[in-house]
Amino acid sequence: MKSMRLVQFGLLGLACVVSAQDLLPKQDINDMPDTAIVRKFKPPMVDRVRFEPLLPEQRLIEEPKVKVLARKDGYEFCSRITGIPVGPNSRPMACAYWNIKRSECTVVTPEVTGYNYLGHELRHCFEGAFHD
Repeated sequence: MKSMRLVQFGLLGLACVVSAQDLLPKQDINDMPDTAIVRKFKPPMVDRVRFEPLLPEQRLIEEPKVKVLARKDGYEFCSRITGIPVGPNSRPMACAYWNIKRSECTVVTPEVTGYNYLGHELRHCFEGAFHD
């Protein structure tokens, strides 16, 4: 049986269960094919300002259960979700979709991503389409 550990993320009180194997490095990130693409893209202006979470009663989902999926086809998957085409100069770097009835939000990224993209999509879990 795998040893499991509860990890809590900062002030938002989000938590997830991870195994010890999940915490070990699996592959050098610099050897992965999309590393150069992730480094090339700059975060949008909305991600360069201080983020203060909304009060629970003002959120799209008061206490969302958040899942993060790192997929090999992350760009293509998010392209289908967002409608942003994958091209040489533009692509969706991550996406989030939510189910309000189940209070769930799923964040999808490619296998190689940046913390800013995770944070941006996590904000969507709380506020919905905050920049649209």
